[in-house]
Amino acid sequence: MPHDADPDGPPSVLVVGAGIAGLAAARALRGLGHPVTVLEARDRVGGRIWTDGHGVDLGAHWIHGTDGNPITELVEDLGIPHSYVGGDSAYTGGFDNLDLFGADNRPAGHRHKSRTRELADDVLHELEQRAEAARRGQHPDTPLGEAVRQVLAERRLSPEDEQAVRYHLNVILREDVAEDPDKLSLKHWEDGYLVYGYGDSVLHEGYRSVVDALAEGLDVRLGHVVTRIDTGAVPVRVTTDRGGFEADKVLVTLPLGVLKADAVRFEPPLPEAKRTAVARLGFGTLNKIALHYREPFWPKEQYVFGYLCRDTDRHPTVVISMWKSHGAPVLVMLLGASLGRELETWSDEEVRTYATTIVADVFGAGVPAPEHISRTAWSADPFARGSYTCIGVDASPRDIGTLAEPVGDRLFFAGEGTNPHHWGCVHSAYESGLREAARISGNPATHTPPNAGTSRRRARDTDRVLRFARMRMAHVGERELAERVACLRDSADPHGVRLFTSLADTELETLASMFDEIPFTAGDSLCREDDAAHGVLLVAGGEVEVDFGGVYDRAVLGRGALLGHHDLFADARTTSVTALSDEVLVFYLDHYRYRSFLHAFPEVLMLMMADLVKRWEQLESALGPTTLRR
Repeated sequence: MPHDADPDGPPSVLVVGAGIAGLAAARALRGLGHPVTVLEARDRVGGRIWTDGHGVDLGAHWIHGTDGNPITELVEDLGIPHSYVGGDSAYTGGFDNLDLFGADNRPAGHRHKSRTRELADDVLHELEQRAEAARRGQHPDTPLGEAVRQVLAERRLSPEDEQAVRYHLNVILREDVAEDPDKLSLKHWEDGYLVYGYGDSVLHEGYRSVVDALAEGLDVRLGHVVTRIDTGAVPVRVTTDRGGFEADKVLVTLPLGVLKADAVRFEPPLPEAKRTAVARLGFGTLNKIALHYREPFWPKEQYVFGYLCRDTDRHPTVVISMWKSHGAPVLVMLLGASLGRELETWSDEEVRTYATTIVADVFGAGVPAPEHISRTAWSADPFARGSYTCIGVDASPRDIGTLAEPVGDRLFFAGEGTNPHHWGCVHSAYESGLREAARISGNPATHTPPNAGTSRRRARDTDRVLRFARMRMAHVGERELAERVACLRDSADPHGVRLFTSLADTELETLASMFDEIPFTAGDSLCREDDAAHGVLLVAGGEVEVDFGGVYDRAVLGRGALLGHHDLFADARTTSVTALSDEVLVFYLDHYRYRSFLHAFPEVLMLMMADLVKRWEQLESALGPTTLRR
């Protein structure tokens, strides 16, 4: 079926896929005068956006990170009503607002609930340290699950505590990343992922309202299953089960799962680098069970109920109330990764028994039966083969960038799996569609690159370290905390640099609370010459000797000596430090938590930079510039 295009006008474009990436691109290109046809295999638009007849979003559900998100701007421009529900993508509605039900089928008290997160924070802290060490050391990648098992074995937690840790890991990995840890990269599973402003939002009429608005007026051919894309022909030819289409260019927005399944044949074959990226990247699954009732019998003002009543590896982590967000008497459960894929094999009766048992655990045995139950099966869907992209073992966001690259000047790619800034979300796909519209049209005004500069890993690290500090402050007496603050305020490194004098009291209290206390006796080595620096050492009592390896004279230092390394600009090495007495007390803070503190209080970084310059000048003075340049 030839595409009638003006040879003197903008090139014609075929868009494969009517998900939000394809619709965004088609709408932008049509607005610039390009003849555009969208080919969609399904009998509806939206792809992995799917709002059913009851208003339940069975695919994409939230605007993740409301402030600054282009989807927020889009729905406001379109006049589509939405509401803020809070949370941070992983913890729907926010962990602080979640009612967590435990093994006794009762809501956990604040102290117990907070303790579950403290246990998980400790494990996540260790996992991130190992991932960072692997990245910095350029070590071979390993499965994240392998590291999880090692860390849990080292912790030797009680069964109850391990369940609590696994609960939080399942929230972050299984129900957010949508994949099992054994299929995720330790080094890169969230490397480079950027987030918009805190807090999620929901659409009152479901995400269908967005894709319907974007599709209005476009030439969308539903029920056309693409089987072959031939860019060797002139013009480009796309073959479907209902005939062929031709255009000057083609934009492919197929899900990564469909590309992995080789469901569409490319002629000539895709470049090896792109095929390798497709193979390495992961594609997770997040399925849902929705239970529909005549009216709500649960607390109407509560949005999310946490579920830790049974083995967390076999059950969902949350039950979400759509009454709070949509005024609909519907409870929704999320099941990701292998558990979600297993759900697809269960009979309707097995799903009913499973889901109603969970509801009874939370709300009591006398709850009414649901009027009906709906569920999804995204991995079995031939036009999805899963839910969204993740970073598999030996993969990295660079593979997503490779997948995004055009092939020549006629074959282009978009979709959430082509957005190396934040894959796996609606805004990921939407941004990528505008990106390719700008590339195809040559009009850069069509796409504004994302300006969200907050790393998700950094944001989580900062949140963890601040929670850690609050927890420590609750257990450190006022007198002890005051002594730590005084020691920090008066501290100086061996060169006399006083780094923390300008910090406010609240900042010093936060930092001081995070240090561990380590006692040493005479002759003990605090650190050895040329060891890799891994933390900050602050002498709180007794005396130590510092050997500078002949660069400076040995020094005996006491309370307030700041050792190890408190600058983090390079892979620093330590000097030799030895305890001189039997009552040496040292405060220790590992670099990972210290770095997270610096992210929370970035003004200290400027002080560190000034300190580094000063020490370099002193070293240059001692050794001479010629020696330093060798």
